[in-house]
Amino acid sequence: MEAVDPRNSVPPGRVTPFYGFVAAVAALAILVSARPLTELPGRLAELPVAFWTMAALAVVCDARPFVPPGRRQPSAVFPSTCFTFAILLGWGLGPAVAVQTVAVVVSGWRMGHAAWRSGFNAAQYACALAAAAVVTGLGPGGIFEGGHLGWSDVLAVGGAAAAWFVANYGLVSTAIRWRFGGRWWPGVRSGLGYELISTGSLLLLAPVLVAAARASAALIPLVLVPLFAVYRMARLAAEQEHLGALDPLTGLPNRKALLAEVAEQVHLHAERAARGDPDAHLALLLIDLDRFKNVNDALGHAVGDRLLVEVSARLAGVVGERDLLARLGGDEFAIVSTGLTGVEAARETAERLVGALAEPVALDGLPLDVGGSIGIAIYPEHGEDFATLMRHADVAMYDAKQRSDTVAVYAAESDHNSAERLGLLADLRRVLESGPAGRDDGRGTAGVRGGDGAALPAALAPAAGRGGAGRSTVGFARWGARRHRERSGPAHPDELIQRIVTAADPIRHRAAATGTGPEQPVGPGVAGPEQTVEPGGGGAAEADPGTGPGAGVAYAEPAGRRTGPDEPGDPGEITMYYQPQVAIATGEVVGVEALLRWRHPRRGMVDPEELIRVAEQSAVMRLLTRRVVDDVVEQLAKWSAAGISLRAALNVSVRDLHTGEIADQIADRLARFGVPPERLQLEITEGALMADPRRVLATISRLHAIGVAIALDDFGTGYSSMQHLRRLPLSEVKVDRSFVLGMVDDADDAAIVRSMIELAGALGLRVVAEGVEDERTWRLLHAAGCDVAQGWFYARPMPAEELAAWLARYRPLRPAARGAESRPPRGR
Repeated sequence: MEAVDPRNSVPPGRVTPFYGFVAAVAALAILVSARPLTELPGRLAELPVAFWTMAALAVVCDARPFVPPGRRQPSAVFPSTCFTFAILLGWGLGPAVAVQTVAVVVSGWRMGHAAWRSGFNAAQYACALAAAAVVTGLGPGGIFEGGHLGWSDVLAVGGAAAAWFVANYGLVSTAIRWRFGGRWWPGVRSGLGYELISTGSLLLLAPVLVAAARASAALIPLVLVPLFAVYRMARLAAEQEHLGALDPLTGLPNRKALLAEVAEQVHLHAERAARGDPDAHLALLLIDLDRFKNVNDALGHAVGDRLLVEVSARLAGVVGERDLLARLGGDEFAIVSTGLTGVEAARETAERLVGALAEPVALDGLPLDVGGSIGIAIYPEHGEDFATLMRHADVAMYDAKQRSDTVAVYAAESDHNSAERLGLLADLRRVLESGPAGRDDGRGTAGVRGGDGAALPAALAPAAGRGGAGRSTVGFARWGARRHRERSGPAHPDELIQRIVTAADPIRHRAAATGTGPEQPVGPGVAGPEQTVEPGGGGAAEADPGTGPGAGVAYAEPAGRRTGPDEPGDPGEITMYYQPQVAIATGEVVGVEALLRWRHPRRGMVDPEELIRVAEQSAVMRLLTRRVVDDVVEQLAKWSAAGISLRAALNVSVRDLHTGEIADQIADRLARFGVPPERLQLEITEGALMADPRRVLATISRLHAIGVAIALDDFGTGYSSMQHLRRLPLSEVKVDRSFVLGMVDDADDAAIVRSMIELAGALGLRVVAEGVEDERTWRLLHAAGCDVAQGWFYARPMPAEELAAWLARYRPLRPAARGAESRPPRGR
């Protein structure tokens, strides 16, 4: 059974204006054609055979008009247009309107049009024929009445055809505007090309038909051959355009069709929003299948294609009639869901899609589990055009994948590829390619500087050409960008704002409650229970970005450093900061952690976590790795020459460990600078290990063979700690600061930290606690047997020259015997 044309109905809320327009067009048609039609009965006897032949062909051909395929159908091609326009030129308006009305009734019956629709079509054609008759009346008159046709006659025919087209197309486009809403001109423009080719060809064929009729009525049927050519041309053009908007595998609309649909729906929903309608939201849902690559690799692409066809059928079964399902390529699908009231309605659609993919797909008796991750972007909250909505839906979809979730709605904080971040990435590349201040780019040794910017003695300078663009290294991912960073900062001059910030920040809140923390550090720089120690880094009055490079707050500048914007185009300065690591039992400084800092000329200190997110997925990471390793090894050489023996720890990313090139780079730099391998330590996270354990283990083994120590960072936050402790050549584990910060107040955190320390000690591993902010935590760690502590209790991160000054005035602080302050909190 043939489907009912959806255009037979009128959307709610538009009935009155639309039917008012239809009535106006009908009244105009009656007005312009009433007199010619009343005169027609008296002329029927004198009409020639040629007229009756054309009239019969018009009605017969319109019984099967060509209706273009597609979701957004343009107007059908009615061959009667050619015959009725020829009748107008040859015998006047009355006969043309009469024949056209009969043809419209027949085609409407054949196509299942509603009565009002057939009536409007007859009226619009009558008005178009009347407009053409007016133009022919302005000509010399007597067209096709005998004699030779002149240029004025040809111009009159062309003008009449143009008038017919403008009147007919204008009335149809206006009716669509009144009926469905939307902007008038985009609707007119979208179908103009197709109408010019199809209807224009029929109109221009009419004069040829009349000329043939003057010679003999027997020639008229011959026009069916060029008429069929026009019909075929229109069909091929429409089918080609339709196929160009379809996915050849699944038959679903493709990206081109999706773009057109979103553009149209955005205009419609903008008008709904302007009227205050509640259903003015539009959702773009992007679906990426999970584990589809495994199916292709294991069973072949033929099975993968069959799976995509089955998935598309399932998705189509749950998509609403008003919505559009499209395949974008590969295993990606998109859905445009219209007329929504908000995000929750879009989530309901997404949950139906998830349910459709939950059941395994059986192919050749083999059940295949196919899930999917869905990202949602909402108009107008997340974008007002296709490109923006598509990008934000893509961001949400990848956010869902990373969180191992099925559905995610776009959130700005998950967008790591904004225009601002792309600009930041460009600035980062420039500052890395420009090299550190004073470095000669490998063309000599004069003026070479260490990581703190201080001049490096010529005896310690690296060989020419080191760090050049020709050497390939891998990326450096975190450099102390802590997952749970310290978020301390300077007190705000407005007391109310400061109270709000303190209440919202758990670290500040804890510090305010205990009277300690970053704003009031208690440690080697403050009088302790055993001795008075002269102020060190822990007692510095200035605020700091925090223990790791994860802080982007402002803080007091060291003397001589600029805080204002530089000249236009200056990308700023990259430096390394160092935070001491202190043996708890003896108070001896045994090492430092190297932390990355970037001072941007316009943004100030860039949040290092943001810096790493920006660079980690690009080739800039290789430049960043080279800079950090070079600067830290140089600084170790400089400290060694000054009689300072410290171990420096670097955080490395999964990309560093996957390629293994970092082992070659470190071996080369250690040899060139004469730094013992045991002076350098690399910190890796369990997340990096989980990404590709085999390749990571190979790289770690090479570094261990060189003599570089390996530490497991953020211990306790991963998923397979026991396995890693057993298999990896580790020398140290770092207890994550998220546990250390809560030791004083949370019995569970204290128990977790003690368990970690005992486990690592049993395996012969050194234990470092990060995030040590107050004396009580320090004493609890000592009581638990922790080896090394790092945090604001001792010192903030600082440039190398400040670290040297801090070491000169630092006096070790040893814990007293266990007392009341060192007892852990009672369990629940």
